[in-house]
Amino acid sequence: MNTNTVLEVHDLKRTYQLGSIPVHALRGVSFQVNAGEFVSVLGPSGSGKSTLLNMIGALDRPSEGTLAIRGTEVGTLNDNQLAELRQRVGFVFQFFNLISRLDAIGNVELPLTIAGVPAEERRAKAEQMLEKVGLGDRMHHKPSELSGGERQRVAVARALVTDPSFLLMDEPTGNLDSVTAGEIMDLVDTVNQDLGMTVIVVTHDPDVSSRARRKIRLVDGQIDSDEVNNN
Repeated sequence: MNTNTVLEVHDLKRTYQLGSIPVHALRGVSFQVNAGEFVSVLGPSGSGKSTLLNMIGALDRPSEGTLAIRGTEVGTLNDNQLAELRQRVGFVFQFFNLISRLDAIGNVELPLTIAGVPAEERRAKAEQMLEKVGLGDRMHHKPSELSGGERQRVAVARALVTDPSFLLMDEPTGNLDSVTAGEIMDLVDTVNQDLGMTVIVVTHDPDVSSRARRKIRLVDGQIDSDEVNNN
């Protein structure tokens, strides 16, 4: 594996049993993502992108083939090792997944708290990350006091604060209006270009996909195309 490779997927297959019927969600997917890339995985419902998202996020194991994050194969790990591997992935979800009783800075600090980072250090890191996503003046507001776009910015800050191997985004604008969605994708572009963070966005939205520099399209559990995005 190239030392610059963040994610390597080879002949990945995932089959589920629906009663006695096997469902082939992924049918032999292969690609790799290098550090600093901005990649979208686009596909309609049923294309296998949600299954691939779960694999990339170390939430599920392959039926066949391999998926490696920074050289560590997901399929070889036990549950505790999978949990540790997930800490190397920065997750951003469609519905924000913020803790309602915590303010913005408390939400961003949470993964550092879980990791045992000392209070002073984690507070400093959380403040710095909220400044970077444009929420320096909203740190002490709870999610209910923030707009949808601001809540997603908190989610991005929380995902980045642990310095992950890459940022994995699941329909990050699906719960936002078009103007706010554009602002969030502008932020993602900044995170990729200015911070050098590798970004993988899983989406069904062509507008979101068009913001990435590389577009992988899934159809029926297979890669239909993998190309540089010239939009």
